[in-house]
Amino acid sequence: MGTHRLTLLRHGQAQAPDSCPEDFERTLTRRGTIEAQEMAARIVRRNLIPDLILTSPAERAWATASIVAAACELDEKQIRCARELYLASPETTWRLLTACDSTLGHVLICGHNPGLSQVARRLGPQPQPQELPTAGLASAIWHNTPWAMVQPETASSCDWDDPDTLAEDWV
Repeated sequence: MGTHRLTLLRHGQAQAPDSCPEDFERTLTRRGTIEAQEMAARIVRRNLIPDLILTSPAERAWATASIVAAACELDEKQIRCARELYLASPETTWRLLTACDSTLGHVLICGHNPGLSQVARRLGPQPQPQELPTAGLASAIWHNTPWAMVQPETASSCDWDDPDTLAEDWV
């Protein structure tokens, strides 16, 4: 069964809500693109290459996930839109994760707050009472537990990172 890793990645900074007629269509700002590129580079440097990226199909999340997928040299079969991830509740996000094939060692979910932060705050033995900032990530590990059986609190560890912090090596 081995190790399973979940990485939650919030989309990069997006246009202001009043700049677009539809929230779904909001694109990354220049800063959001830079944030996503920085986090993609950190993911590659730390060898946290996912086997699968599940992403919200909203423009800002899709763009963030695409930047990560390109940096990780993933093929198109390794990135999948899940409409349910658009502004998903923590329960919906968790249901999608636990439905993943256990042969996948590392799943990255790219989505939105507040739901993504609500999941991230529960991960690991010492949950964090913080929000994921734009392009922030939380990465948790479970040992010898299939996806169908994982629970947020049973992760053996959870590391947090965001583009505004100094790049420190952790795995």
